[in-house]
Amino acid sequence: MNLRWVAGLAVSIMGLSAPALAEDRVANGAAKIEYSGSLLAGYGAGNQFQDDPRNHYGLALGGRAGLMLAKPALYFGLSFLHYTGEKESSQEVHSNVLDAEVGYEFPLLRDRLFIRPQIALGVLQAATIQPDNAGYPLAFHWAPGVLVGARVGPLLVSAEYRYDLVASDWPSSNTLLFGLGLRL
Repeated sequence: MNLRWVAGLAVSIMGLSAPALAEDRVANGAAKIEYSGSLLAGYGAGNQFQDDPRNHYGLALGGRAGLMLAKPALYFGLSFLHYTGEKESSQEVHSNVLDAEVGYEFPLLRDRLFIRPQIALGVLQAATIQPDNAGYPLAFHWAPGVLVGARVGPLLVSAEYRYDLVASDWPSSNTLLFGLGLRL
C-alpha cells in the first residue's frame, strides 16, 4: 500500500482535510516564528566607580533584532547600545555594548501586550580617551532585565529595565530603555 493513500484515508475518516490540518497547526503556533527589529533609546545611570564620580553610561542609543518562537515562547536576539558617557576637557569616557539576548515571553490581552524577562550576554567596550592616549579594552558583560512590550498591528513599542554588569574595572549601571520597531 502507498503511505500517502493510508494517510489520506485516515484524514478523511476523521473528517478533516489536509488544508484544515495545516491551518490547525498554524493556529496552534507549532511552526510560527516572528521576526522583530527595534530602535532603542534610553539612559544608563552608572554607579560610582572607586573615586571617579562620572557616569560612564549616560544617554543610550542603539538597536535590537531578534526572533520569537511561538511554542515555547522563547525570544533570541542581538542588541547594540552606545552610551554617550561624559566628556570633560581632559578626558572622555563612554561605553559600547554588543549582546546576545534570550528571554521568555508571557502574553497578555490576546498577544497585544507581553512581559519578557530576559538576560543579555556579550561584550562591553570601555572607552577612555585623553589628549595623549586612548584605551578601548573589552570586558565580559551581562544584563538581567525585564521588557514590557505592546503590539499594534506590526508596530512594536517597548519599555525595558536592565542592570548592566561588567567583569572588569568599569562600573555597573541601572538602564532604562524605550524601543520602537516592527514585529512580523
